[in-house]
Amino acid sequence: MAGHYALPPGDLISGLYGAFFDPVRDGSAAFFQVSPLSFFALLLAAATGYALIRRRPTGIPSRDARLLAFFALAAALVVLAYARSLPGMSASPGIVPDMRYLSPAYLPLLVIGVYALKHAGLDGDGVGEALKVLFWLAVVDLPLIFIILQVIAGRNPAGQVTLVTTLTYLFLAGAAVLYIAVLARRASPRLLAYTVPVLMFCGLAWLAVVDFRFATSCWEGYHFWIPVVQYIWYIQYAIFPL
Repeated sequence: MAGHYALPPGDLISGLYGAFFDPVRDGSAAFFQVSPLSFFALLLAAATGYALIRRRPTGIPSRDARLLAFFALAAALVVLAYARSLPGMSASPGIVPDMRYLSPAYLPLLVIGVYALKHAGLDGDGVGEALKVLFWLAVVDLPLIFIILQVIAGRNPAGQVTLVTTLTYLFLAGAAVLYIAVLARRASPRLLAYTVPVLMFCGLAWLAVVDFRFATSCWEGYHFWIPVVQYIWYIQYAIFPL
């Protein structure tokens, strides 16, 4: 059985990279593009591993460590369940618009990612500030970036996803550097309250593109159950027809 599910190392690495970072199929969004906060789970794992190698305290209470191990195991089991499909997953038309096969792993990795921010020192006040920043980003910038995307690539949803993905990874790289600097005590944890909302905003921007452009362009079409959302779609479609 182990031999049946085993993959060549190259196929496994390329499959994981495609599913989590860079899908082969145009218009598809990778795991960390949809849920960039989940990437902090990897940073926490790396920081914890480094502390253990150096025989230093991790700063994680034993109770929290058990819970984190549980969520990590849950995410690993989801990936393992699709181990044979990983090499071709990012090229499959069935995964559009995101890595839907791996969707059960979103929640456990997101929980670990949020804990990683708490571990870095983002306290309750920081969370409140982050939510305020996210609110104003959603109110002011979300409609603006949606309109810009329609003007630039209104009839090319795949191009819109590519642009949002590029922005997400640029901000994610900056946030990852800041996170490492915070753990090294070279930067204030308060700065995370202003970088994390930008990552969350990128996820909202992708969702707006997918909900209002990609979904309704499918051959069978998708209809919104919430009347207000349906009317918003009517308005945007009248302004920016596919």
